[in-house]
Amino acid sequence: MKRFFAGLLFAILSSGFVARAQALDPMVQSLGTKFVAGLPKDWSAARGSWEYVDITKCFKPGSSCFGNNPSSPYGFPAFGGTDPSTPASEFQMNADEAVVLIFRTPPEVRYFGFTQYVINMGQPPVGASAGPTFASLSDTINNLKLGTTGSPVPGTQVFDQYSAVVWTGDMKTYATTRANLISAGLPATAINFIPLPVNLPIYPLRTGYGSGRDTYGMLMRSALPTVQANLDAYIKEKPFFVIKTGPSLSSPSMPAPVVGYAPETTGVSEDPRLEQSLNSLVKDIRAKYGAGFVLREQSVSYTTKTGWDCIAGNGTCAGDNHDALYSIEGSRIAVQNLQDFAIVVGVNHQKTGKALYVNHTVYDPKTITGIVSIADPILTTASALYHAGVAGPGDIRTKLYQNLYAYIISYDCAGKQFCVEIPAPTDANPVGLVPGSPFIMAGRNYVEPRSGVRPDPNEITHVRFLVGTKK
Repeated sequence: MKRFFAGLLFAILSSGFVARAQALDPMVQSLGTKFVAGLPKDWSAARGSWEYVDITKCFKPGSSCFGNNPSSPYGFPAFGGTDPSTPASEFQMNADEAVVLIFRTPPEVRYFGFTQYVINMGQPPVGASAGPTFASLSDTINNLKLGTTGSPVPGTQVFDQYSAVVWTGDMKTYATTRANLISAGLPATAINFIPLPVNLPIYPLRTGYGSGRDTYGMLMRSALPTVQANLDAYIKEKPFFVIKTGPSLSSPSMPAPVVGYAPETTGVSEDPRLEQSLNSLVKDIRAKYGAGFVLREQSVSYTTKTGWDCIAGNGTCAGDNHDALYSIEGSRIAVQNLQDFAIVVGVNHQKTGKALYVNHTVYDPKTITGIVSIADPILTTASALYHAGVAGPGDIRTKLYQNLYAYIISYDCAGKQFCVEIPAPTDANPVGLVPGSPFIMAGRNYVEPRSGVRPDPNEITHVRFLVGTKK
């Protein structure tokens, strides 16, 4: 399980399962055209595209999605290369080159963000993995931090606005790029900088082209739209102008700062009485289902590593995001009867103000492909009361369980409410598992609003996870 998320970014960034670009949003096209026209004469410019992963392709022989989140589509900049062994979206860059994204932001969603990664290290440090690292290089620019054309301050009025992200390892390149974006018509408040930390102490990045040099990638996540159809249309439209540019004769002179990761600790913990309430809820669930099922509680572990830890060889990240606190729930779940179930029992951290969103996902253990997710809009008090066997609103547990949830995952819900059935694959839609197949589960808690990064696992009440086997 410790490699549960291994390879997530590799599958996404090297995937060939992408759709081709369509006509751009007129404003994005205008800004991009003006930006290119204003580049210095001695700069090169390579046009890229914006792509999304097609999850259905993860079920082809030899494919994998390596821990994808069905609640959160993945987008990324892609560049074609002359080396056929290099995936189009896993690319090299000079320290004084910049990847520039000019785009319209998503419609209203609970979360979106952009994360930079080193995918393959040209010369890994002693003790580090010789394979792909796929480690984040800093915090994510998320919707609490992004500036847009509508933002009086970063993180406000961020939806359906225009914005730019500049990703470079050289401050002179950033200054020139920023000035050119302003000349093209973007206000300074809509230009967001992601510094590539070329002088990372644990591993000075090996920028440049050729053998022994790093490869890089960027990933955008969007999750839980207010209106699903609006996000679907946005993904189909792909309103992104993507370009890699910089001096034709590379001569980096002002390295970008090494920013790293913000502290997770806020000093604000969830009410300690929630632990007692959760214990009571688990006891009630055992009482309700104990006559028909043997219930065994499984261990749950939380992520603590960052991309820098993985670069140094102290863990496996592979697509980590410091915005997400991941929970690995139990181990490989093998069912004996289709009515056997797993049940997640927890605190709705979104409701208590400790996360922007919470979800749990069922995975195929062979391909680590996300099959189905349950997210906090349905992780309600009503679900906790139902699985606790609370009969009416006058019960004292109605208040006791007001911030809790309980949700069953099964191949056959057998008339149970607050239960999601694992779908079976069909000829039309391969996303699913053959009924009765083993599965694994993981949870996500995205962004503590006070810190702007993942919740501190010491400041939240930990989720409980039980497996019920029919007697």
